[in-house]
Amino acid sequence: MVAALVTLAHAGVWYGLAAVRDEPTPARAFKVIEAALLAPPPAPTPRLLPVEPPPPTPRKPPPPPPRPEPARPQPAPVPLPVAAPAAPVADPPPVPVVVAPPPAPEPARPAAAPPPPAPASPPPAPAVVEAPRFNAAYLNNPPPPYPPAARRRGIEGQVIVRAEVQADGTCSRAELKQGSGHGLLDQAALDAVKKWRFIPARKGSQAVAAWVDVPITFKLEN
Repeated sequence: MVAALVTLAHAGVWYGLAAVRDEPTPARAFKVIEAALLAPPPAPTPRLLPVEPPPPTPRKPPPPPPRPEPARPQPAPVPLPVAAPAAPVADPPPVPVVVAPPPAPEPARPAAAPPPPAPASPPPAPAVVEAPRFNAAYLNNPPPPYPPAARRRGIEGQVIVRAEVQADGTCSRAELKQGSGHGLLDQAALDAVKKWRFIPARKGSQAVAAWVDVPITFKLEN
């Protein structure tokens, strides 16, 4: 009977639990909570504790002064033997000083004559300059024309023209070295020589510029 009652009680409890589980549980409304962020509290300032000075170091007492060593006994001085005074030595007799005459000086030897200087080599002979030439046949230098006025008047004379000949054989300048006394003849000679060709002067195998005298004679034929 008791067992049956216990069984029934258990069955009722189980049924009640099953009913409770099957009923929907209403959702709870959550309460809104407002929160505000607060600044953190200031950190506590550390307190500085007074630093105690270190205890003074005890000084060591100075060491005691060294004890003086006992003085050692000094040996008694030994007396030095005193030598007997030596007998006086007689001075030797003075030696006479002989003064000899100085030796005669040797005759001076004649100084050796210096060797004669070597003959200087003669300077090289200057190269001979060959004067320019103007009378070669192949040059074809025409004689100056006789001035007609001088011919009519029967004027004759000789003119010497000084010409500067270049290395190429041309006459670069002509001067009157000796005139004939007649300007017509002198000018005709100068004009002709300026147009002539020359064989240039030579210094060795090289053609050089040089001056040359050119005589020109004006003479009428009978």
